Amino acid sequence: MKKRFWFMAGVVCVVLVIQAKNAVFIDYKVEGISMKPTFQEGNELMVNKFSHRFKTIRRFDIVLFKGPEKKVLIKRVIGLPGESIQYRDDKLYVNGKQVKEPFLKSLKSVSAGSHVTGDFTLKEAIGKDAVPKGQYFVIGDNRIYSFDSRHFGPVKDKDIVGVISD
Repeated sequence: MKKRFWFMAGVVCVVLVIQAKNAVFIDYKVEGISMKPTFQEGNELMVNKFSHRFKTIRRFDIVLFKGPEKKVLIKRVIGLPGESIQYRDDKLYVNGKQVKEPFLKSLKSVSAGSHVTGDFTLKEAIGKDAVPKGQYFVIGDNRIYSFDSRHFGPVKDKDIVGVISD
């Protein structure tokens, strides 16, 4: 009888631990190549679902969010609410000032002479001069192969599932 009790208690503990983990964390498997070289296809991540509720999202944080058709995607934040962004000659400009993107260094060295990011303005991409309040402009690190805010617009704060600080 005692063995059965301890067995059942162990099973209940395991189930509770799994439920607690699932309530706090989201398991995410990277699909595609849009975040190369930072993440490779097949990388598995465990992201705290509440991480963005307890801290401010910053430029270059990597976020998981519900994209088009509610599919969870992973991208890097390059534009914060109220900011104007532009790419010109493969350089990011935020509110008219150039901002370096060190995480693109390896991509830029491989594609010497070619642009990693095509030129665009926020106005061209989303029809607005600034990222709307409560929204973020996100883009994949492997810009040529990324389906991101340039295509579907900024991501609403309520659609962000978790944050990976860089």
